Amino acid sequence: MAAEEWRLCADWLVRCQILPRDHKATRPDATAFDLAQSLRDGVLLCHLLNTLKPGCIDMKDFSSRPQMSQFLCMKNIRTFLQTCSSTFGIKQVDLFTPNDLFDVKDFKKVLDTLSKVSKSDISLSKYSGFPPDSKRASAEHDEDIYGNLQDLAIENGLEDQEDIYDTVYQEDDGTIYDDLLRHRRPSVQTAEPQTKRDHCIKELLETENNYKVALHMIVEHFINPLKIVLTTTDREIIFAHIEQLYQVHKDLYEKLNQSVRHGHPVLSDVFIQFKSKLLIYGDFCSNLPLAQGRIDKICENETLRTRIQECERMANEGKFRLRDLLHVPMQRVLKYHLLMRELIKNTDKSSNEREGLEKALEAMMDLSLYVNEVKRDHEGLQVIEEIQNSINDLKMPDNTSLKDYGRFQKDGELKVLSHADNKQRNRHIFLFDKVMLMCKAKIVDKFLWGETYSFKAAIVLGDYVLDNSPVNDVKKPEKWNFPFIMAKQDTKLAYTFYAKTADQRDKWKEAVALAFDNSNPAAGRNYSMYTFDKPKECDVCGKLLRGIFYQGYLCVDTQKAVHKECIGKPFRSLSTIPPRRPPRTDIAAKAVSKVVKPYRGNPPCPSHLRPPLFLSGDESVEVIAETEKHWWKVGGILLTRELLIITTCFNLMPKIELSIRLDSQTILHYTFCRAPRTGTLAQWSIDAV
Repeated sequence: MAAEEWRLCADWLVRCQILPRDHKATRPDATAFDLAQSLRDGVLLCHLLNTLKPGCIDMKDFSSRPQMSQFLCMKNIRTFLQTCSSTFGIKQVDLFTPNDLFDVKDFKKVLDTLSKVSKSDISLSKYSGFPPDSKRASAEHDEDIYGNLQDLAIENGLEDQEDIYDTVYQEDDGTIYDDLLRHRRPSVQTAEPQTKRDHCIKELLETENNYKVALHMIVEHFINPLKIVLTTTDREIIFAHIEQLYQVHKDLYEKLNQSVRHGHPVLSDVFIQFKSKLLIYGDFCSNLPLAQGRIDKICENETLRTRIQECERMANEGKFRLRDLLHVPMQRVLKYHLLMRELIKNTDKSSNEREGLEKALEAMMDLSLYVNEVKRDHEGLQVIEEIQNSINDLKMPDNTSLKDYGRFQKDGELKVLSHADNKQRNRHIFLFDKVMLMCKAKIVDKFLWGETYSFKAAIVLGDYVLDNSPVNDVKKPEKWNFPFIMAKQDTKLAYTFYAKTADQRDKWKEAVALAFDNSNPAAGRNYSMYTFDKPKECDVCGKLLRGIFYQGYLCVDTQKAVHKECIGKPFRSLSTIPPRRPPRTDIAAKAVSKVVKPYRGNPPCPSHLRPPLFLSGDESVEVIAETEKHWWKVGGILLTRELLIITTCFNLMPKIELSIRLDSQTILHYTFCRAPRTGTLAQWSIDAV
């Protein structure tokens, strides 16, 4: 029985729809390690419990793709174990320890725990379990089956296991999307499609209208009725951005409808113009797990749960839950580039619309990548916060947190030899773009092992170099004998790090080298990682800098913002920037000025304000309105006649607002301000009209 137990477990996971029937662990030539490797990071185990009892594990409590991080894998496993105990009633004596699975120290114990879960009342209400074999009478035979799994785990890391998630069964949100958006509504009247291209346009218009209606349904049947039931905080979390999205898509549908019916505006231009308005999806998608978690929390209250269920019945006859409806906007925004691609596919190559559609596709792909990266960054910041909270006595400068040291790259166990005292110590290493933290894991209990760390030392990567000189690996394959060295520049201080295998050592060196290049890019030493306060386009390629922190690089000399891959490439000229929208005719110009000295963001504006509005020396400026009448007199110079960016301010007011019109006839609103500490004059845009 012991020899077959892992196969029985794999079969049970297939029946629970956690593994597909063709998973490699189900093949005739499969081994126990194939199953163990699929479970090691805890992701499938968390999905398993949520399948057996939906909502028992909050999605924000585990990481769905933690391969590069031992910290995240152990967190997933602990979440599984704690839920087994609290929700499924599994006794602690029947639970494996996190290292039993992550290091595959005792896979037999893992199978025993899963057998107990399969025999729990909750599980048996859905699926039959697989026979337990908890007695250790066959321990000698078990050793033959599972004894070498720990060595295999050392030799096979989780970094290259991306494919194991490709077939994980998840809740079919696509059914909700199709039901809401592909259902034909008689209010959409378009000409009968004659070609495949016509069908593409018709689908685009119909689904956009249906999506608009779906958003209105959430506003009408959930937000408004629940105002008197939910607290303001709960409403703001659960329905964040929904009303704003409804207004955006109401306008988008109107423009698309005009384009299809009357040919103006051009359809491709509509998507290009709405790209900036759709950036709100980054914040919406980042907030989605929190919103769904808050719904689950308030539904623990029977009264509130009943009211929400009443809203669901009124909205869609109870067919879909509110938490599922909130997933539809994220699906919709990620469909636009697919719709554009299909439209281009069915547009003749000689058509004069082709070029515009290609630009619209590029804009929607850029939007999709931006939204995904914002969501990923939001999750990444949560992980960084968890790491910081788990490290005791972490010494940080004032007003600084771990997120200020860049993205989290990698973590894991290494042995560290300090050349200062020549002592070797076990350390858990956390690697970020700018710093490497060396910690000691503290054992709290077997279920929380590794959750708490004691800070020991930090390496600021900018002060160190990675020694790439050849190393002499040991001739016999012992653990912890595969070194790499990091030395402090201009000193004799250095550390030697020892990994379990040559492959692990090489992966650590690659991660450290990447962190070095992120914080101090070889392609441009005058560029620094930079966090932009609002969405920003690259000054080289024109595409969005993606994410919400350290999205790109700022050139110290020119104050240009670029992607890492765009460092060293020529900046876009003004002629390559798309034309601005037509001028407003309801505001009359008051004066025409010339810029006599260009401004490129130096001195920089305060970080809490918007990015600077750059001006070239050959531009003309029309002053539209000023908030003050005499502020511009500086040293006898009237700035309404010559908009002079000066390096010395006398007695300027700390903040002045001004509206101007550029050569392009676009009206923009300025703020001029005395820069902190230096007293120099800085400026930045408030808004573009």
